[in-house]
Amino acid sequence: MRILHVTDASSAGVLSAVTTLAAAQSALPGVEVAFAYTPRPDSPSIEAIEALCGDAVTVTRLCGSPKLAVPALTRALMAALSLNEADVVHVHSSRGGFLGRVLAALTGRRSKVVYSPHGFAFKGLEHGERAKSVYRALERLGARLVPRLVLCSPSEERLARALAPHADTAVLPNAVDVDALAAVRAAARPEPDGGHGRPLTVVHVGRLAEHKRPEVFAAAALRWSDRSDVPLRFAWLGDGDRSLLPEQVRVSGWLPKDRLMAELAGADLMLFTSAGEGLPMALLEAQAMGIPAIGEDVTGIEDVIEDGVTGYLVHSDEEIDAALADLTADAGLRRRLGLAAASSVASRYGFMDLGEKSMDVYAELGLVARSRGEGVSV
Repeated sequence: MRILHVTDASSAGVLSAVTTLAAAQSALPGVEVAFAYTPRPDSPSIEAIEALCGDAVTVTRLCGSPKLAVPALTRALMAALSLNEADVVHVHSSRGGFLGRVLAALTGRRSKVVYSPHGFAFKGLEHGERAKSVYRALERLGARLVPRLVLCSPSEERLARALAPHADTAVLPNAVDVDALAAVRAAARPEPDGGHGRPLTVVHVGRLAEHKRPEVFAAAALRWSDRSDVPLRFAWLGDGDRSLLPEQVRVSGWLPKDRLMAELAGADLMLFTSAGEGLPMALLEAQAMGIPAIGEDVTGIEDVIEDGVTGYLVHSDEEIDAALADLTADAGLRRRLGLAAASSVASRYGFMDLGEKSMDVYAELGLVARSRGEGVSV
């Protein structure tokens, strides 16, 4: 069986999610996996992406510049579908997903294609209402052309069903290497967190863009920078438009995966202010490390944070401040929520059986025929 993953969202969380999935599938007997992508300005090198995928996955960069993404995606998808180069073509992110579904209809290969949005584009704050209406219309059209969607979380699936009630949907949660992340955290924090009078570090991870609502993170940093009773340091792990953050927030810039995880492991708290996600890899990674998180009560985030158990779901600046006050004042609370977070991610989002789960999902959507543990057929 041959699986081809295609995306133009080749950075940050989407890249991490798709390469993790590709690597897990490539470990299954009788499964060949390829990953084709167009670069973004912040994409890692092809060598770094190959390392994320593992030796068994064939990685192809489709063009040298993001400006050539659309023609490069079109050529690659048209060739893969027309020449029957893959048994399953899994397209990821809005632009690649729409192109893949249009070309599947044109080539008569609808039965081979499945789409994962990793957060619907019409939820982005950076788009005006007219643009959001266009994105919704395109998503509805895409779902009519190829009505099979793999969503990252139950809340994203509910959104998909409301948008396209006729579509066939299934949930395949993103997954993380729980043991490796726990080891990175243990190396960074050999002793249980007690504060010990040191400033606590509050982090966000991701692209510095409007969709991540950096202004909310910035406002919290400004409010708490004047509090001498509770010293906090705020850091944004990622890069983008740095003008969106004040000087009180340290911006790490783009980091290789190992350095990013090491930075994250040194954090005490996560404040995840995104306006909506599929299922954020950075939040899963933080929770797997036992870092309590404060997150907006929105799509994708509500699936990871159990309010009052593994962190706090919030709806306002006042609730952010209340959560920060509770967590900064009580090291025992941080430990309890952190342990619960790590346990929750280990039981729900570990990657050990991700490959098998993906085949179950493909079978549920009619892409493959299989019995669990007995291989796959098309």
